Amino acid sequence: MTTSPSLRQFAWLFTRGEESVRLEAYPNGKAFRLVINGPGIAQATHEFDMMSSLMIFVTQHQERLLNDDFELQASAERRADPRPTEGDGSDRRR
Repeated sequence: MTTSPSLRQFAWLFTRGEESVRLEAYPNGKAFRLVINGPGIAQATHEFDMMSSLMIFVTQHQERLLNDDFELQASAERRADPRPTEGDGSDRRR
């Protein structure tokens, strides 16, 4: 089984005072999954057939959060590739 290097995991963190909302999007087989945690104990999972559909939904959800006075604190994009290595193939985190 091979993993395409173009498949990535995306994450966003929004906060409003002590409240936070974390969105995580990642490939799930041939589909895509969005997991939303927050505010509080609220959790939701959404499945999408296409990355474009997922990104439209994420953009709309982010706009709702911003309209509700949440602020984007961090965003991250992580490749689905194995851990990064040094030029000689060794893992520099050891």
